Amino acid sequence: MSGRIHDDEADTSRDVVRALLAEQCPQWADLLPRQLLTTGSDNAVWRIDPPGAAPLLVRLPRTDSAARSLATELRLLPAVAGQLPVAVPGVVHAGTPSRHFPHEWAVLTWLDGEDAWTRRADLVDSHGDELAHDLASLSRALATVTGVDVPSRVPGMRGGPLLPLLDDLEDWLTDDRWDAPALLDVAAVRRSAAESAEAAGDEVVPDRFVHGDLIPGNVLVGHGRLTAVIDWGGAGIGDAALDLVPAWAILSPRARQVFREATGATDAAWLRGRAFALQQAVGGVLYYTPKGHELGAVMRRSLDWVLSDR
Repeated sequence: MSGRIHDDEADTSRDVVRALLAEQCPQWADLLPRQLLTTGSDNAVWRIDPPGAAPLLVRLPRTDSAARSLATELRLLPAVAGQLPVAVPGVVHAGTPSRHFPHEWAVLTWLDGEDAWTRRADLVDSHGDELAHDLASLSRALATVTGVDVPSRVPGMRGGPLLPLLDDLEDWLTDDRWDAPALLDVAAVRRSAAESAEAAGDEVVPDRFVHGDLIPGNVLVGHGRLTAVIDWGGAGIGDAALDLVPAWAILSPRARQVFREATGATDAAWLRGRAFALQQAVGGVLYYTPKGHELGAVMRRSLDWVLSDR
């Protein structure tokens, strides 16, 4: 089994990757896949290196829900590629389920850059400011994307109505499975949620296209600048404030203010974005920290930055 994270995940090992390539992409059957260790949790990611050509990524969704997200992504990528100021993955092969693997899978183009968590120590001072401007341009561009077939955000989802989402947050805090008091400051989380609910509850929120998961592992950078955005399976139609989440998930406090000014976000939208970041961070800390997965540390930093933001 390849880096098992979830209780219900499929086998995503090298043997499975090689079997799928031999079955559906025989031109790459003799290549030795190399697993890429990332902070992501939905997909196992493998690199293959065809002779005389650019590297390729093989993505195998670990669970049923991740497979549904990948299907959304494969349908979406060609439509968004020409509408954004950054690179997105290209679909080289859309794999089908087989006796070797129960889900759809994919071979995607290689994109330059490293994820923003790997390069987090570099994204300070002027580099952080540059990335803040790049992310603000991305946020504005995402809200103008058209002609895409993606689901709308429903109550209880990030990017949907705020108050049902905060009810979901309270469930994370009170469910005995997660032992929230042992892992985070429950009172501080509730104060932050209440501030967002009170200040952001009355604004009419138009529906826009959103990426929906702009956390460090899905943002690629090079020399402090944004180079590409990956993992589009969570995209949908909803509150554009959801794509303000990088303010707390990626950017330092100094760069966060640069980002806020560059996006032109209203006070209410900013607080909704902070609430979306809060809910994601709480869930990530409680789910991934006990598993020892690095995404727990990613979400811990985001949570700390949300709670210290006043």
